Amino acid sequence: MQSTARLTRRRALVAGGATLTGLALPQTTLGPTTAAALRHRRGSLPVDAIEQILEARGSVSAGVLSVSLDRTDIGPVKGPLGVTFRPAFQISGDLTFQPLGNDLAFFNGDLALKPGELNPVIDTIQSGGLVFQAMHQHYFDLDPMVWFIHFRGVGRPRTLAKAIRRVLAATATPLPQKPASNPATPLDHAKLAKTLHGSSEIGDNGVVTVTVSRRDRIVISDVQVSPKANISTNIAFLPLDDQGARAAAAPDFSMTAGEVGPVCRHMRTAGFEIGCLYNQETAEHPQLYFAHMIGVGDPQKLAADIRAGLDHTAA
Repeated sequence: MQSTARLTRRRALVAGGATLTGLALPQTTLGPTTAAALRHRRGSLPVDAIEQILEARGSVSAGVLSVSLDRTDIGPVKGPLGVTFRPAFQISGDLTFQPLGNDLAFFNGDLALKPGELNPVIDTIQSGGLVFQAMHQHYFDLDPMVWFIHFRGVGRPRTLAKAIRRVLAATATPLPQKPASNPATPLDHAKLAKTLHGSSEIGDNGVVTVTVSRRDRIVISDVQVSPKANISTNIAFLPLDDQGARAAAAPDFSMTAGEVGPVCRHMRTAGFEIGCLYNQETAEHPQLYFAHMIGVGDPQKLAADIRAGLDHTAA
């Protein structure tokens, strides 16, 4: 049992608008996130205020605000299999905000960074009361190399957004940003989404991203996390010709420990290169592992191979 003084202090932090990261929140403050809470519409978060603070616009799905930040300042990056990575294809970060009720939100996200930005960003994350979770590269042979840092927090949405904006200020990320207007692609994005059993969106450079949610219960630091809060499998398709007949596919598999072996064996058999295997969250149950992979070929064949890999997971 937690002491009355300890509960009172935590409730005072909530009332004062402090960022509650790093605290094991009492059940009486947040409680488990219910399915109804995850269905909240745009009004459940101060979306406009968050976007104004971040100087970046996003989209809302299943109540969760997602903001993508392309590193257009890094430019084209030479990647594996002769693929030139574009900002919308593997050179971007994602910030997600999940409403928890009582004017609280769970934030989970990652940023694409240059090597010289890594430690300044870590320092700003920690000094701002956010939780530094992971640092890694997604592919081992990028030129120039791009790194990723994952971080999270719980608090009032505006307070979280201000802390994240200070983190962004420690980078050269171009701002303001907004999703591509009237994006087009030669790829059949609806068919890709159907094959993968997910939802698709189109970004810059004709990149199609398909998101396939996990269907198991994931808890991070006492918060039941929405599948939309940066824990699902995302698959990015970069068209390599104007007809959509050839593409590079980059799945980022979300896996529990028992799923890692079967997924990686299947994907290697299907001809995909595995760029990394890592944890991106701390205080997570069950612990998830993520692996960025890449393959080149017919986009529908690639999608079918990836779906067969997903069949080894709770996706």
